Amino acid sequence: MGTHTTSALLVIVLLAQACRGQQGGPDSDPYVPAYTECPENLIVRNASEGLSPQEESWRSTRGKQVMTGLHDYLNVANISGFDVQGFMVKLNESTVPIVGMSISGGGTQSGIGGLGIWQAYDARYPAAVAAGTGGLTQILSYITGLSGGGAVTVSLIAANNFATFEDIRSAANFSAPYDVGPTGNETEFFNNIFENAGAKAELGFPVSVADTFGQFWATWLPENSTVTNYSDLASKDTALAVGAGPMPIITLAEVVPGQSPEIGKILYPGRNDTNGFTLTSYEITPFELGSWLGGRVQGFVPTQWLGTSMGNGTAQNSRQCVAGFDKFSLVQGSTTNAFCAWFIDDFYGLPIFAKTALSTRQQRSSETDDIPIPQGQEQSPLVQIVNETASNFKQTFNQSLWATYPNPFQGYSDAMGNASQLLLVDGSLTGENNPIRPLIIPDRQVDFIIVYEASSEGTYAWVNGTSLQNTARSASQGGIPFPKIPKVETMITRNFTSQPTFFGCNATTEDGPLVLYLPNSPWTSFSNFSYQKSSFTDQQLDATIDNAFQLATYGNGSFDAERRPTGTVYSMFPPTLLGRAGK
Repeated sequence: MGTHTTSALLVIVLLAQACRGQQGGPDSDPYVPAYTECPENLIVRNASEGLSPQEESWRSTRGKQVMTGLHDYLNVANISGFDVQGFMVKLNESTVPIVGMSISGGGTQSGIGGLGIWQAYDARYPAAVAAGTGGLTQILSYITGLSGGGAVTVSLIAANNFATFEDIRSAANFSAPYDVGPTGNETEFFNNIFENAGAKAELGFPVSVADTFGQFWATWLPENSTVTNYSDLASKDTALAVGAGPMPIITLAEVVPGQSPEIGKILYPGRNDTNGFTLTSYEITPFELGSWLGGRVQGFVPTQWLGTSMGNGTAQNSRQCVAGFDKFSLVQGSTTNAFCAWFIDDFYGLPIFAKTALSTRQQRSSETDDIPIPQGQEQSPLVQIVNETASNFKQTFNQSLWATYPNPFQGYSDAMGNASQLLLVDGSLTGENNPIRPLIIPDRQVDFIIVYEASSEGTYAWVNGTSLQNTARSASQGGIPFPKIPKVETMITRNFTSQPTFFGCNATTEDGPLVLYLPNSPWTSFSNFSYQKSSFTDQQLDATIDNAFQLATYGNGSFDAERRPTGTVYSMFPPTLLGRAGK
């Protein structure tokens, strides 16, 4: 969070009473979910059924667009001896290669860099076409994100109808700090945030820091998107519905009282390298929220009906369902909710992101009472926003700390039990800081994954490969095919963490998808700025976007002769691999 936040949060104290007095109903505040008739047969869909009918239908629609995009891209790549027409005639919308892009966590460092990767592969960007990479964006079927990659890259791309980066830039106004608001009026900004959350709380819906913090991130969304539903992206005739862009997927983790480890009464999910495949990895698309493999549940519910009281896999009252709980800003606030990690780090000096192992102080907790705030930490902006969320809505600090959702899986599985709420957090807190999991689920049959990594795992907030290694380990434990990833030491010594690298090139389809790993590294600028950076000057934005372009295009092809002595041009690798995947 930026330096503006301290002064801004002081305003909240003055607004607290006013906000309580101005809470309204669904007719007066569009942020508030509404009760409505239930759809026919609202149930939890078992993950063993494969893709939902909605996603299957959408893939066919998107496949037609991908066919056109792939044909154009292969022509731009101009691979010597490759018969584009002969290749394309063998394909249709059901057999065209499935390509995904994954944007890591890392706050705005990753979020802005991810937009640069989007542009570097966009056929609408002349420099990308000239580099021979323009067109990969047009053949993406999925784009996944978590934390900054989810709240910035994926959210802005989806909310702006898969526009070019320049159009997104014009709409977003990155010079406006997301923790102050688009107009610069801090009082008005925080007043609106707490009025929205207060109106929701008044009707009995759970409210947490994900509601308040999430509206920070909505600063860069198109106007009025704070009150737009995430499921609206898939409404009839939208850009997503007609297949004009990839399906956005955002990932989340959870804490479970009495089961999750804790430090100083602060719960955190745990790490996949110590918990095996037992941690639940949730994904949310405009169609569904749920989990595929591992963890407490293997099932899905429609995103449109989140907030509805569910029990044993069905709606508890078929005449009363909830619509509009899935606010875009709530999803942003959920995937960026790493408060537990920030507090454990700040209070006790124990980082729990992928870069550092935890000490033996971790233990299981059966307590749900409040969290002690160490002396001297009370004025932390992060502590203040949780404290004020708690005091406004008569909660404990602990109760306000999580993205709180009515649990649609209550009673659905023995592991889920009778838990009435899901307490969701930033998906990176499992140690998998890149949301690759949705792209390697066998049901999606993804052939090729572009992985942009800006996790700040290594020295000076650069990348060291830990997160990718954790994903490979988790996939192995879950029986999910994935390429072999070298040890972190090898990743560093062989420069895999400073340049584009392919994994799985010589593998069969049974060994998992082909992976192009793009680690944030200093090509033309030092893009390892703080993940908390809340605004960008035009110069800073240009430098970050250009650095991502140079990474994605291998220095715009200038390093081919030096680093690839075989003479194979870097821009030809993706289409060659796509050709291999499609055969």
